[in-house]
Amino acid sequence: MSGMVEPGWMLSTLVAALAALVAALGLGGGSILLLILTLFCGADQLWAQGLNLLLFVPTALIALGFHIKGGLVQPKTVLPALLPGMGAAALGFFLAAQLGSGLLSKLFAAMLLLLGLRELFAKPAPPSASPSGDPARKEEAGR
Repeated sequence: MSGMVEPGWMLSTLVAALAALVAALGLGGGSILLLILTLFCGADQLWAQGLNLLLFVPTALIALGFHIKGGLVQPKTVLPALLPGMGAAALGFFLAAQLGSGLLSKLFAAMLLLLGLRELFAKPAPPSASPSGDPARKEEAGR
């Protein structure tokens, strides 16, 4: 990280606005952040991904609060997935650290390319009967 370039306030503001716009479109603003940090600021891939995850946590907690308040979280479904998910995240962290920044950068680029191609060529999903698309909500609406 010693070779990182300090971006000016104008570039930082532009990157933040672009990341927010992309995130608002549902595309993942973290992808923009990773690209800017690695390509233009000279950050190490592993460090940039770590920072991205660190910034994701407060956003995820706020979203979780809204989802719980809206009744969109089903504890019977979440609880069995919680521990395996945390274990997989820890395993992924240690695996990423072992791969090294060069290979991690290439894998990230391949993932972005594949996701982009899927978005371009995938057939649109059929519209759902309920606004949320949640079968439990459809059942509640029918009562």
